[in-house]
Parts: sequence; C-alpha cells; structure tokens
Amino acid sequence: MRSSDPNTLTSQSAPAGQPRSLDSHGMRIDAELRSGDVVLAHVSGEVDLLSAPELRQWVEQHVTGSSGLVLDLDGIGFLGSAGLSVLAELSEQAANDKLTWAIVATKRVVLRPLEATGLVSQMPVYENVDDAVKAVAGAE
Repeated sequence: MRSSDPNTLTSQSAPAGQPRSLDSHGMRIDAELRSGDVVLAHVSGEVDLLSAPELRQWVEQHVTGSSGLVLDLDGIGFLGSAGLSVLAELSEQAANDKLTWAIVATKRVVLRPLEATGLVSQMPVYENVDDAVKAVAGAE
C-alpha cells in the first residue's frame, strides 16, 4: 500500500527471505536478490537529510545474513552530505564486518560528490550492475 504523502515511510512487503522495497521522503529503494544472496538495491530520488537515515536503516536491516550488497545509485537525482555520510559509514562498517559491497554510479550527480570528498577512492565503484554483482558474488 502506497501513501499519497511523499514524506510518509512506506514499505512494500516481499516474500520471505526477499529484501523489501522502501519509499520514503523522496527516496525509493527497489531491492532484489542476485547471484544467490547478494542484495541489489536500486536507489532513486533524493538522498538528503530526511532520507539518508532511512537508507542507513534499510542497509542495516538487509545486509545481515547476505553475502554482499550492491547499491545502484544511478537513479539518484540528488546526493547530499547526509547521503555521503551514510556511504562513508557503510564503507567503514563493511571493512570492519568483512562485508563485500559495491556502488554502481555513472552520473555526475553521484560521482562528483564522491570525487570531491575523496570517497571514490575508498569505495568499490562500478559502471554497471552486472559487473558490480559479479565482483561482490565472486568475493564470497
């Protein structure tokens, strides 16, 4: 069930063992399992002060028990400092927890902030979903 209020958190139910989708504060996550149990999350909309905490929470809920995570950020129209903070925290958490993960990013709206902050050198960034999923699945 979707809410007509774009600032209302809604989640769509998924079959048991499948990641759920999320629609919150102008950001949407559509998720699926690929190559066994690699979580692929297509993120779209705006990742800003309002939606970044929801992204963080979603990732925390869905990486447990998975072999890896791919965040497809090509649908993002805005990536604010709060979103960059979430990505930096995820990078650190992944290193500490031995989680294999990757980002898919080809658009300037995502790549420019990652480059400007130096985060691009700390994160596995790929140009397409298939290569990112293969890299994450192959690192198991």
